[in-house]
Amino acid sequence: MLMGVYFYPKRGNVLMKKYILILGGSVDQLFMIKTAQEMELGTIVFDGNKNAPGLENSDISKNIDFSNLEEVFLYVDELLTMGINICGVSTMGSDVPHLIAAISDRYNWAGPSIRTGELTTNKYLMKKVLQNKDIPIPKFSLVSNYKEIETIWMDWDCDQIIIKPTDRAGSRGVRIISNKNNISTDFNHALSQSPKKEVLIEEYINGPQISTESIICDNYFSTPGFADRVYEDMESFHPQIMENGGWVPTTHSKNTVKKVNQLVEKAARVLGINRGVAKGDVVLHPEKGPMVIEIAARLSGGDFCESLVPLGSGINYVSDVIRMAIGKKPDLKGLKEKYSRAVANRYFFLPSGTLQEIKGLESISELPEIYKMEIYYKPGYILPKIESHGQRVGVFIVVSDKRKPVQKIIDYVYNTIKFKINDKWFSGNPKFYSPNI
Repeated sequence: MLMGVYFYPKRGNVLMKKYILILGGSVDQLFMIKTAQEMELGTIVFDGNKNAPGLENSDISKNIDFSNLEEVFLYVDELLTMGINICGVSTMGSDVPHLIAAISDRYNWAGPSIRTGELTTNKYLMKKVLQNKDIPIPKFSLVSNYKEIETIWMDWDCDQIIIKPTDRAGSRGVRIISNKNNISTDFNHALSQSPKKEVLIEEYINGPQISTESIICDNYFSTPGFADRVYEDMESFHPQIMENGGWVPTTHSKNTVKKVNQLVEKAARVLGINRGVAKGDVVLHPEKGPMVIEIAARLSGGDFCESLVPLGSGINYVSDVIRMAIGKKPDLKGLKEKYSRAVANRYFFLPSGTLQEIKGLESISELPEIYKMEIYYKPGYILPKIESHGQRVGVFIVVSDKRKPVQKIIDYVYNTIKFKINDKWFSGNPKFYSPNI
């Protein structure tokens, strides 16, 4: 047995089943681990955090940094030598298609190509390819210093621009620039967040944003994940771009949904995603229609594919991503909508400081519409300043037959739950957020 590799034989004979390797054992991957086990697959999890919950919930686990491919290959080789029948690799909520590509390529498993892995983790290369194939996208440019930005911005003749690292996800390093006096500061911030020290600017398109997740298998294409993203009442976070969850089902017309789906499919295939999942970020230009912001060759984190879509339509397409990762085809019957319910997820946004007390949770616990309520910090913890999605303080999910009662519960939650920070009380509602106490 490998030193430091944990086996959990209570789930059956480790040599008598097929296994899938899952990169990451954080809360973002727990749903994939659970889904794979419900499919009677063994799970192997690698995570650099020794306290990651997925290490204990998987059949075989190892506390290693999965970005260290040399170490990953070493342990996978030994597991295979031991007779462990590993059939594929996948993840959810982790922006690592380049690692999935490298691992699947080495072991001849199903997965994205090396080129697709590169294109979907480098935003500049992605946009160059999309541009060359006439996919509608906002104007963009790679910049090497802050002095270039003002010249390009003037040439674009737009009110605002977005600045971001080419190689980060989860809004890290992303800011909106509305004032030329902030260019230097925002450039340096984006540069500091980029491992490759590459910074991209884009024209800001002021329109509704949509998140999609599509299952692609050769000629088959389906988008079971389609959510309206929520950016209302987020002005206090500027220059950060912060999202407050989403809605399913969408309120956009069938014609708009069709156009978005067609655009996402075209963009995904241009990037080489012909088998697997494509995660799309789309903005609706007021005159030009749908435009691609980004395409990722991975499942989202958070609650989109784990909760919003299954609760809203009865579809769990994470199982189809797993099937394709081990070389099988998706379950087409399972990708058909079973029902339609209104579902929304929302977050708590709090200023930095010492969290002293939380009240109001008891009033919420009995509400049947509340599917999930999670606060990431306990009293006594120091709350960080919110500069990216990962620093939001908590999340809740509301389910009902229609949007109106869901919105009523959302308002009730924000009005009921209170957080005491440095002797002052806050609601967590982004509408009243202030970074300073």
